[in-house]
Amino acid sequence: ATFMHLSLFKKKAAGYECLGPSTIADASTFENSCALNTWIATRYKAAPDNEFLARWQLRHTAVLNQMHERLKEQYPAAKIQMEFDLQPIDMCGNTLFGAPDALLIFPNGDIHIADAKSGRRKQTHWIQIGLYALMIQAEARFSEKPIPKVHGFTLGYGDGQGGDCELLSIVGENALEEVLPEATRKRIRNILAESGCSTMPEPTPSSSNCRFCKWKGGCEHAMTSVKAVVDATDLL
Repeated sequence: ATFMHLSLFKKKAAGYECLGPSTIADASTFENSCALNTWIATRYKAAPDNEFLARWQLRHTAVLNQMHERLKEQYPAAKIQMEFDLQPIDMCGNTLFGAPDALLIFPNGDIHIADAKSGRRKQTHWIQIGLYALMIQAEARFSEKPIPKVHGFTLGYGDGQGGDCELLSIVGENALEEVLPEATRKRIRNILAESGCSTMPEPTPSSSNCRFCKWKGGCEHAMTSVKAVVDATDLL
């Protein structure tokens, strides 16, 4: 498409086109509602911000270690697998790929998914770990193993700079439905189908969509400047 210069980005290897649960979660809450964003993210890699990444890794590791200790205290009977790589899972015309920070497996086979976060709290984080749960269940079904029930979810929030790690949890029989209600699932199904389609969608430029977009450097429609405030005194 003439409005998008894809040559600026590194193409993913054939057969490895996929979306991460965090990207899907952002789109599902309309934090970024541009369908072109998820379409490109399926097929291309954005250039990394190495300085930001180095600082993030240090903070994240600190919170991850704190969360691990707290989870061991809270669930002593559970086996904890850290940074558990999941099998790529095909859903609704696209492929999900990712790894939760912690997977707890209880003696009865129930699972609890946890993720460490060193940034601000976002509703998208719950959706992200909810998708991890579906991926784990799908992997079990593919392997012809019992599909595990979801015990619950935990997000560990900390600054990674010496402050305490706070655990927020959603547990119970309906934990997965609370994290991924049907309205959210429907939105996710649409995102996966649209981003997996071979036809490139039109961009949806807006200040919120473009502000942190990884692909705006190649998009001719990206909004790169803040609009001037309009004086509407005469309308009042």
